[in-house]
Amino acid sequence: ILNIKFTMNKIWIFLFVISIISLCIFDPAQVLTSLLSASNNAVKLSLSLCAIYAIWMGIFSILEKSGLSGKVSKLLSPIINKLFGKNNLSDESKRYVSMNISANLLGMSGAATPLGIKAIESMQKDNKNKTTATFPMIMLIAISCSSVQLLPTSIIGMLSNAGSKAPSKIILPSIVSSVISTTIAILLVFLFHFIFDRKKKKD
Repeated sequence: ILNIKFTMNKIWIFLFVISIISLCIFDPAQVLTSLLSASNNAVKLSLSLCAIYAIWMGIFSILEKSGLSGKVSKLLSPIINKLFGKNNLSDESKRYVSMNISANLLGMSGAATPLGIKAIESMQKDNKNKTTATFPMIMLIAISCSSVQLLPTSIIGMLSNAGSKAPSKIILPSIVSSVISTTIAILLVFLFHFIFDRKKKKD
């Protein structure tokens, strides 16, 4: 996780430096104006999204403390068993996976991330080879990255903040595109798992 953060920081710094250099070359007068405008927009967007995330994170916290997360886990248990394998996850891992999927379904990728990390940490406890990702870990990463979104609340919030008159129009395209991407991601995980498993048996 630390290596990923370090790499992302380098990428963002590189993009920032390139942008500043480009502005200095092509439009030097707009450098300070663009920086102030972008910072102002970033702060406004962050504050508008904070309210959305605060509500849903509060709901997820209530679900976890009240025990309802276990019921959500049981509700999603048939799907989780099909995707991750019936005996591959502990009850704790299933609970975090179900919460992660629920957050992604609501378009709350920011809220889903810490739940996904907790799920991976829980899976790691049962991982015999601590240096290699297990099939459930890979499946969770694939599902989280593609993530079916029935209600893209984050995108709706961003569109609304940007002045869109019909931000909810993104719902149908979001559902269609995310279902396709998630289906492809799941199929690829099963395909590569089959190939590597078959290769391992031959060796």
